[in-house]
Amino acid sequence: MNRTRKPLAKALVLSSLSATALAQTDAARNSPETLDTVSVTTGRVERPVNAIPGTTTVVDRAHIEQQSTIADDLASVLENTVPGFGPSLRKLTGRAESFRGRNPLYMIDGVPQHNALRDGSRDGHTIDIDFIERIEVIHGANAIQGIGATGGIVGMVTRTAENTGRWQNTLKASLTSDDGFESEGLGYKLSWLGGIATDDYDLTTGIASHQRGMLYDGDDNLVGLYPTQGDTMDSTSRDLFLKAGYNLPRGQRIQLMINDFELERDADFRSVDGDPDIGLPTSSEKGAPIDVGDPAMNDVTTITLDYRNTQWLGGSFIAQLYHQDYAALFEGGFFGNFFRLTPDGEPFLDQSQVESEKLGLKLTQSWPDVGGITGLSPTIGLDFQQDQTAQVLTQSGREWVPETTLNSIAPFVQLDYDITEQLRVTGGLRHESAELEVDDYVTIAAANSTAVDGGNPDYTDTLKNLGLAFDISEQITVYGALSDGFTMPDVGRVLRGINTPGQDVDTLIDLEPVVTENQELGVDIDTGNARLHIAWYRSDTDLGSRLERDENDIFHVRREKTEIEGWEIAGDIDITDTAKAGFNYTKIKGRIDSDDDGKLDTDLDGLNIAPDRLNLFGEMLLTNNVLGRLQIAHLFNRDFDNADPEDPGFTFDGFTTADLFLSAGSRFGDISLGIENLLDKQYITYFSQAQASQRANSYFAGPGRTITLAWQMDF
Repeated sequence: MNRTRKPLAKALVLSSLSATALAQTDAARNSPETLDTVSVTTGRVERPVNAIPGTTTVVDRAHIEQQSTIADDLASVLENTVPGFGPSLRKLTGRAESFRGRNPLYMIDGVPQHNALRDGSRDGHTIDIDFIERIEVIHGANAIQGIGATGGIVGMVTRTAENTGRWQNTLKASLTSDDGFESEGLGYKLSWLGGIATDDYDLTTGIASHQRGMLYDGDDNLVGLYPTQGDTMDSTSRDLFLKAGYNLPRGQRIQLMINDFELERDADFRSVDGDPDIGLPTSSEKGAPIDVGDPAMNDVTTITLDYRNTQWLGGSFIAQLYHQDYAALFEGGFFGNFFRLTPDGEPFLDQSQVESEKLGLKLTQSWPDVGGITGLSPTIGLDFQQDQTAQVLTQSGREWVPETTLNSIAPFVQLDYDITEQLRVTGGLRHESAELEVDDYVTIAAANSTAVDGGNPDYTDTLKNLGLAFDISEQITVYGALSDGFTMPDVGRVLRGINTPGQDVDTLIDLEPVVTENQELGVDIDTGNARLHIAWYRSDTDLGSRLERDENDIFHVRREKTEIEGWEIAGDIDITDTAKAGFNYTKIKGRIDSDDDGKLDTDLDGLNIAPDRLNLFGEMLLTNNVLGRLQIAHLFNRDFDNADPEDPGFTFDGFTTADLFLSAGSRFGDISLGIENLLDKQYITYFSQAQASQRANSYFAGPGRTITLAWQMDF
């Protein structure tokens, strides 16, 4: 008998009540989904989750709808469903939203959203969440998709019309408010998705408009806006989505996806400083922002053209050509001595915008059962990418970060082999070859108007991965995995900060790539009505890339040896046919070598590592067509140790919040209610507490009780 292991953590979220599809009226259809059939595509080749030795979480559409009704924010969905993902900042700039203590690589249908050359931390705001069918999360550093995944991959798969042969529509409307129903706290969203699919072709198109109001904290005060970095409060976004596919003879398919997303602050409110010393959080007040220039904005267009041939050379061939235009505008200011035309000149208002254009090609060829050997499946491929990035000062027309081009090419080979029915092995090599192109340039006055010689530094590295999985029994599987991840440091921050004459781009050690080595051991236990997953991991790099903020509130890159170690434990149990409970727990610790003496002496702060966290949930059908979910999140206290005896460190005071979700189906559509922070807990966010230098303009309280009422009709 050909036996496959039953993964839990490999599809953590799917293991919670599959009846999450809204308005299901047949209780039998609300039984847990058979997880053995779950496959993911984020690993380049479609593979069953149980074939991947490592933790993989799949967030399906039903759970996306649940979590986004509670908080319509991608990072909030991830922190509540994916072990190891850091707390959402709930701002346009996702500062400190780390994954296993490092950066995740966000992708939309295989297109990277990460901007390696000037990371503005805006990757999580490039598509409306209503156009995402599922989220495939691969935990841990890897190079499966190339540059950027030092913490893991967050692969967003866009929606496709169901094959019914007729045009289908989904209309969704929602209203969000604070619990006092203040006019400033009101927000609304309207989205439409329509499409048709047949055996020959499919077409899916949609439009979404989202007007966000202000958030109130647990003390009924307005939550503070994030100066300079940008905010999603008091903003309007719109998204245009198109996906079209045509099935050709002999197993061929061609598909086009276009997504055009824009989010801009409405600028009807401005920030009011708090006082961390007395625990007074940053707040906001009605009125146009003063001296910030134009409102913060994200404007991103993603295009991908895919070709697939399942009968090419006895295997399956995939080619993907993609293009992305990205612009992220930050709010401005005078910033003391920062924006000047000369080092001793008068400061004036200016603001910056990161501009990036990516063009890439991915080629993948895989074969099943090569040489007649059952379970022996090799894959080869070749990736090309060109990334052109600059950071311009929009008010004065200057370049803060010079135009920088990264050209990379990477061939790879991967081998999967089911040695026996119980033992599976996977391994591969990827050879990264990247070249950075920078012309001669002059830094701005804040960096002493320093002349820097350009250059073409190049980097090569061969990245490995190896994994083993063994079925001890039909209920228990153990696995181990080694993998390398590869990314660039924030090149733009390095280049713009050079203030010493006589330097050239070719010799800057701060531009050396970040190569992360990841180790993981885990066990999956599935008894049929209960599941448990335990994973230990360690992530090391000899030359890490850490953000540190200076006295002018400007972030800089520190290159240091870094080691991160953690545990992820998750489980759930079927209480009845229509009720389920579960949890996930994350414990993580990160240390750096702050003085370059080879010893790890200082804790990573909250800008770079998430807190220990416990998520609990209970979910059940309250009636034949009413579904309820209660979820509780507890962030544990943490002390941050410092190597400097005169600066012993700081602490994070943990907190606990609860959320509620209810949905009911009727012939007039599905009605959902999401309540974030059900008990109206007043707390200061992890980001604001857990960084070495707390700021009056970014000492944020979390949102208090927030209510969203949503209606959805399929017709």
